Amino acid sequence: MITPCFSLERRRLQDTNGQLGKLYYEQSPDFELPVYMEMKAAQGTDLVWHVSDVTVAGGGMDACQINLANIRFRAQGSDPRWMADVLSDIIRVQSFEHLRTLNFSIERQESAQSVWRGTLKNVGDQSHIFRLAIRDQPCRDANNIWYRWTSELSLDGNIFHGCAREGNLTNRALLGRYSNELNDNEVFAVLDLRQNNSAKMLLDYRNGQPLIVMSGRWEWSDNNKLALYFTDQDGREQESILLLRRTRSGSFIQEGFSAEFGRTGFELKRSE
Repeated sequence: MITPCFSLERRRLQDTNGQLGKLYYEQSPDFELPVYMEMKAAQGTDLVWHVSDVTVAGGGMDACQINLANIRFRAQGSDPRWMADVLSDIIRVQSFEHLRTLNFSIERQESAQSVWRGTLKNVGDQSHIFRLAIRDQPCRDANNIWYRWTSELSLDGNIFHGCAREGNLTNRALLGRYSNELNDNEVFAVLDLRQNNSAKMLLDYRNGQPLIVMSGRWEWSDNNKLALYFTDQDGREQESILLLRRTRSGSFIQEGFSAEFGRTGFELKRSE
């Protein structure tokens, strides 16, 4: 069983290859403590999620607060402490031992092995060169947290070793389908949050008329709010905005006025 971050509902998992159970037992031998995990899974027809891969195993409930917004990958090590964040166009390298941060433009990426290279000239009258590699090899950090990937950073000829994880945690966790519970005289809505921040919503007013199909994009803010910007309705250009706030249970409640839903806010829950 799993309780997703920002949710109170448990879900059943099918651990096909046994990796999930093995990693859980290593983190909690007595099967008593909850363990934070990141995994890849697909929902089956029997409402059971089939786990295909685990990417992080270890930590407690506080790990749900980690977001890593706008970060593609984070690599870090502890001896000495260092961290490298892969963003969209730069790699930010931090050396805690020397109390410095260097921002490298991504000059070259070797996609086959997830290797990035770059140089930085005339920073404090110095030039820097780096190479960051993220390999498909399990890794454990100083806190015994298990990671799917191992990392190696070469900075000015010095080699640093560590682990790596994917970023944009909240954005990836939001993907999926949401709907509301039917009440009298209320529209039935189905919302799909997709990759690349695209959004699609179906509205059924249950009045004998065809479904309304709205398309657009979604944006997540750090204050637990989801903004939906619709630009197309039934194949015609039409702009509208819907602002939703995430609750402690993981559902979304409308905030403010909406042309489709008025001021009487409605609630969307993840559909399974």
